[in-house]
Amino acid sequence: MPETNNYQTITIVGVGLIGGSFAMALRKRGFEGRILGISSPEALEEAGRRELIDEGFAYEGLPKAVAQSELIILATPISRIIELIGDLGAIGDSLAPGTIISDVGSTKHEIMEAAARSLPETVHFIGGHPLAGSEERGVRAADPLLFENAIYVLTPPDGNVSAEVERLGRFISLTGARVMVLTPQKHDLIAAAISHLPQLLAVELVNSLDDLGEDSEKAVHLAAGGFRDMTRIASSPFSIWEDILASNTDEVRNLLKNFIRRRSERMEDFNIDALEESFEKARRTRSALPGDTKGFLTRLWDLRVVVEDRPGMIANISGHLYSKGLNIKDMSVVKVREGETGSVRIAFGTREQALQALDELEEAGYQARLRE
Repeated sequence: MPETNNYQTITIVGVGLIGGSFAMALRKRGFEGRILGISSPEALEEAGRRELIDEGFAYEGLPKAVAQSELIILATPISRIIELIGDLGAIGDSLAPGTIISDVGSTKHEIMEAAARSLPETVHFIGGHPLAGSEERGVRAADPLLFENAIYVLTPPDGNVSAEVERLGRFISLTGARVMVLTPQKHDLIAAAISHLPQLLAVELVNSLDDLGEDSEKAVHLAAGGFRDMTRIASSPFSIWEDILASNTDEVRNLLKNFIRRRSERMEDFNIDALEESFEKARRTRSALPGDTKGFLTRLWDLRVVVEDRPGMIANISGHLYSKGLNIKDMSVVKVREGETGSVRIAFGTREQALQALDELEEAGYQARLRE
């Protein structure tokens, strides 16, 4: 384990998917300090069974737990993070001078304001946002590789890399994450542009099928390829996005205004030459996106598998992969010709899983390829 000037005791408030995965990743990397957990009784029982925490506390035990800790991670939804910051401010005398407090919220401005308003000057609040997640929820879904190669943004109030920020960043890197430092304002602007706005556009794009009237149902059945890829995130439940969008309304609204303005200009001057330039610019920008990091929109790795048109083929494929311990994130029929062959798209959470699935399928006699 690299030298990190490790904390001896940390407290994770909210031992769910993110908090549990954080603890699990630290254990996997050899962290020998104490990990305290504050969560619901069910989550604490599961975390204890999996040896993710050394001691668990109900939320009423917050003062006792944090009094022992050098680092406190608030791993709950945004609205709850803000409440917990108020709770910590109310028991500020219980916090040892120099204690570092961080969070995992997807937006930062309101959280940083709450910290500045509520917490004593003797502690350091450093905002945090791991760009990692899963469709699953709760500590049962905790994954020691969740943060592997993911960007983990830290947002100190002034954006400067102080000794406390550097120490926290080195510690977080033990999880396999890659740390980036931004101001809270830059974080929220960028998050709005590459996460929040795309989410809203994906939802509206899917709902725009209603404009086809009686043909909308046919369009749903025909939709594939680009439409399916562009709108995958429209499946996200509103419960995940409510806090995020509510806490970053100004940035999202401004970006929506700019997007509508640009589209209006394009409608007024629908020039093919101008479109060619726009397509080329987008292609260059898209090609520059990193392919080896997880981001705000979690990438899926796709296999295309050639299948015969006969009963049970898809069940055979999924069953075979399940027997090998491979978790399919998404699956769809791409193309089928009756009585002949077709293609099935199978998506995995990591490239490593997709490559393992490719090997397993080829060994079983299937023709498959990885879509990079």
